[in-house]
Amino acid sequence: MTNQAQAPSSGVVLIVEDNVLLRLTIASSLRQNGFEVLEAANAAEAVTVLNSVAVDALISDINMPGNMDGLGLAQWVHRHRLDTKIILTSAVSQSLGEAEQYASFLAKPYDSEDVQQLLRQILWH
Repeated sequence: MTNQAQAPSSGVVLIVEDNVLLRLTIASSLRQNGFEVLEAANAAEAVTVLNSVAVDALISDINMPGNMDGLGLAQWVHRHRLDTKIILTSAVSQSLGEAEQYASFLAKPYDSEDVQQLLRQILWH
């Protein structure tokens, strides 16, 4: 189930998701398709990773526990890591507000093909 006929999938992707099963499932699928995947359970862990490693794309749930949610993380990334593309996810239908200017949105539930397609679109088009 590889995508050999499509453009090669490469790049460093940070997945920020407090749902461990969902995070592991998407991370595994992306790794199988050539992405280097880093994982964080919340925004604080994500900021630590982003301060130490170059990341091409961030995929973050909007609703997360802790002092910073996914929207706050997206704003932080937009201010500090301009080269990092941002995908926000949520099962709750809501407006992204100013985040729509610099983040793509992926509604939950989604599957790994949805994630890969959007990553290819924002990274290579």
